[in-house]
Amino acid sequence: MKRSVSIILVLLTFSLFLNLSRGQDTLQIRSELKMKRVSDSILAVGIFRTAQQYMSTVQYDSAIPRISKSLAIASEAGFFQVEADCYELLASIYDNQANWEETLRNLLRASSAFRKYGDMISVARISRTIADKYFSMGVYKKSARFSEQEFLLYNEQNFNKMASAAEMAGKSYYYIPIDSLALRWYSTAASYYEKNADTTDFLRCIEKLGSLYLQLGMYDQALKKYQEVLKVHLLKKDYGNIALTYNQLGFLMFKKNDLNAALSNFRLSADFSEKGGINDFFLTDVWSNIAICQQNLGNQKEMLSSFEKALQHAKESGRTDEAARIERILATIYFQNGDNYHAELYCLSCIESARASGNLETLQLCYKDYSSVLESGNDFVKALEYYEKHLNLRDSLNYEIRLSEKVTADKIAGFDATEERLRRELAENEIRELDFKRIKAESARSKNELMLLQKQQELDRSEKDRLEQSLALEQEKNAVRENEQKVKTLEHQREIQQLQIERKDRDSLILQEQNRNLEQEKIQKETELKNEKLKRQLAMGIGSLMVLVAVIILYGLISTRKKNQKLAESKRQIEKINADLEATNAEVLKQKEIIEQKNQSITDSIQYASRIQTAVLPPINFLGEWGLNNFILFKPKDIVSGDFYWGVKKNEKIIVAAGDCTGHGVPGAFMSMLGHAFLDEILNTTEVENAATILNFLRDEVINTLRQKGTAGETRDGMDISLCILDLNAGKLDYAGANNPLYLIRDGKIIKYQADRMPIGIHFISFTPFTNQSIKVNKGDYLYLFTDGYADQFGGPNGRKFMYKPFQNLLLKIHNKPMDLQKEVLDKTFEEWKGDHEQVDDVLVIGIRL
Repeated sequence: MKRSVSIILVLLTFSLFLNLSRGQDTLQIRSELKMKRVSDSILAVGIFRTAQQYMSTVQYDSAIPRISKSLAIASEAGFFQVEADCYELLASIYDNQANWEETLRNLLRASSAFRKYGDMISVARISRTIADKYFSMGVYKKSARFSEQEFLLYNEQNFNKMASAAEMAGKSYYYIPIDSLALRWYSTAASYYEKNADTTDFLRCIEKLGSLYLQLGMYDQALKKYQEVLKVHLLKKDYGNIALTYNQLGFLMFKKNDLNAALSNFRLSADFSEKGGINDFFLTDVWSNIAICQQNLGNQKEMLSSFEKALQHAKESGRTDEAARIERILATIYFQNGDNYHAELYCLSCIESARASGNLETLQLCYKDYSSVLESGNDFVKALEYYEKHLNLRDSLNYEIRLSEKVTADKIAGFDATEERLRRELAENEIRELDFKRIKAESARSKNELMLLQKQQELDRSEKDRLEQSLALEQEKNAVRENEQKVKTLEHQREIQQLQIERKDRDSLILQEQNRNLEQEKIQKETELKNEKLKRQLAMGIGSLMVLVAVIILYGLISTRKKNQKLAESKRQIEKINADLEATNAEVLKQKEIIEQKNQSITDSIQYASRIQTAVLPPINFLGEWGLNNFILFKPKDIVSGDFYWGVKKNEKIIVAAGDCTGHGVPGAFMSMLGHAFLDEILNTTEVENAATILNFLRDEVINTLRQKGTAGETRDGMDISLCILDLNAGKLDYAGANNPLYLIRDGKIIKYQADRMPIGIHFISFTPFTNQSIKVNKGDYLYLFTDGYADQFGGPNGRKFMYKPFQNLLLKIHNKPMDLQKEVLDKTFEEWKGDHEQVDDVLVIGIRL
């Protein structure tokens, strides 16, 4: 009985120990797997950090392989955050390399990984990155869609992020343009900025809402928004933004046809802009708006004055495109008033400004306007030339616009196709990765189960051995005790029992061997079944992949065939166009030969006219013969000149003039000879009192000779001139000017005497007499008379006009030098400034040292 109890206790102890051992082994395997996962995570992050360092030093070739290695570890182990960070870093690298397709592919992968990780804030951030990229490329619909996605991903507590996403969506719809959706999103952005107490961004959205209401014709709502913004800016005394808001209010009132209110707001805008510091760029627009209001109110003089201020600010700010626009408006106004003289001046200035700005749209319109002015002045050949320039440039621009629209449409379609293809690829890759991971997981699970089974078998064998040893030891102990008690009486019985034990041992060994064989057969069959299942799944995956590849190849062949057909059709059209162009070129070459023959004949005639003009003009050193230290810089644009210098000595007084006639070349030369003859006649037949009297007589002569009546459509030929009467004995100088000023330099300072703003010729204020200015002069004073050709010359590094301020500074710099050297410096400076540019006008500068 005792022996049976002992055996039972041993068996219970063995069973408990066996179960505990099995649990410990399972925990050990799981712990090993967990430690391996942690190790892989640390390794993936470490490699990612190294890749980041390479990327920060622009070593992309070293960064990309490490990102791929980190990505492989993270993807296999399911570390979605590391995987997303790797894709985002790859996107940054490809973005720096301007590879948009790879940038978008990796951003979409990063978004998918962040979504799996549950990090929706990062998904929203990726959406914003894509939206910004699309916006910078002009694909505003895509930008709007991703901005809306970003907005929907944030929770209601993240006001600033939601406001920024809504504003980006509104901005995208504004540029599409879809004003109604832009209005909705800007309203949403403003409400969230207000919740977040972000005043600056809130005001920006309110201003944009005002502009949108204005565009949609909702004037009352626009007025309410602008007044709301104005109130805040007035409290802050933010003069720049106050000026901007008043300008917007003025435009709103103009749209409502309340011209007086519009004019009042525009003037307030100009006043506040000047309080905040002169902003020439902004004041250009404000004074243009004031001028347009004055035009609609019928205030002609104020309109011209406002346009002149706008033009001045445009030039000071370097806005040559805006200067061209204003000069074109002024040319149109003067042309409609029948003043061809000023119309031509502003047309030429408009053409040069448009060329300098590269604004071809304005340039072709300037060509058209100048053609109309020339046609009105009966210069039909030149009018036709500029009209042809207008047509050629207009057709070229229209073709470029159509081409640009097609390129834009193709670009947007390409972006759509690329994104759709990348999303499809991403979905297919995710499906393949899921299948691969599932198969890999099943394989790993089978492998782990096999390891557990092997360990269990080893444990069973080990525990059975220990049990056998324990049983044998216990039996020996029992036998010893029985032998001690019954040594002599039970010896035979012990032998019988020992034989029984040996037989049981043999039976047990046979049973163990049979169990071991059965277990091995079972494991082998299960392994074979699993391997067969894996082979079938792999075969199915390879077959699906081959079908997919075949479909892609077939689609590519069909697409390539369609593209080849389109290319063939394009080729036939281009060949037809080339044939037409060759025929046109032949006709152009024939006309060119005829024109060259005519040009040679005309050039010979002009050369002869040049000799006549040279004979009429005084000698270049005529002032020196009268005891004046002087120089005359005379540079005609063409063979003959529209600028002229003139002088006479009468009653111990020296009279000298510098004139600039309408146009240049042959037309200008005719006018210059008329001006020269009229001045001689006036001085020979009339006792003049002062310089203004001479100009009044000269204007009468020009108007009468050219039969100018001031009617619409007649020519407005005339001249600009500065004229001085110098009385050295009395130390006095009389000066009068028609558009051309006089500069006097004394004690290192320049004094400017302004001319009357009217020409010698018909004008809408022709009956106003010229102003005579009496000036006391001293010995050592310097006088400079000049035309506008020097200051209006285009050149320099940016192709801009020389302008009057640099001209004044140059005269101040060189006025103490000898007169011959002054002339040399002026000529050299002019040529260096002009460079490869064409001389735009005749140049005349007269310098006199008293």
